[in-house]
Amino acid sequence: MDAQVGVSKCRGFTLLELLVTLSIAAILLAVGVPSYMTFIDNNRVTSQANDLLYGFNMARSEAIKRGAEVRLVSVAGSDWSGGWNLVADTNNDSDFTDAADILMQWEALNGDGSLAIVATNAPTDTYIAFTSRGSLSPSNASFVLILDPGDCDAIDSRIISLQPSGRGAISHGDCS
Repeated sequence: MDAQVGVSKCRGFTLLELLVTLSIAAILLAVGVPSYMTFIDNNRVTSQANDLLYGFNMARSEAIKRGAEVRLVSVAGSDWSGGWNLVADTNNDSDFTDAADILMQWEALNGDGSLAIVATNAPTDTYIAFTSRGSLSPSNASFVLILDPGDCDAIDSRIISLQPSGRGAISHGDCS
């Protein structure tokens, strides 16, 4: 007779193994989550800067394609954080305010960041106009937009510059 007395196989974890595993997981999460949040915020600010640069490039391209002035207009006046529209005078009524004139729209910035504009030699800071040749109107105008994230301690601001030729560029800057 082959009888096994008192031998049993345990399958599973002991309470001590489970506590050690949970402690290690908690330590790793405590270290990793703040870094991950900074990563997400940094990507959000980069995406917002790229959206603005894309808007400049689309406005420039549309102006060349249409052979007429095209504007990138702030939705909230001088506060570009509220979003912006790409507009063209599609019905030839000499204004850019009709609903049919809006070619593309960008929503307000997500998060608690801000977008400020500095216009040089421009008639206003509420819109940026591109001529049929793809340059800025007036020809000596230039714009610098500063995208400040909500948390300036961990994330750099983005500086979007637009030269008189109509070409834009993004660079990193210190929060002000």
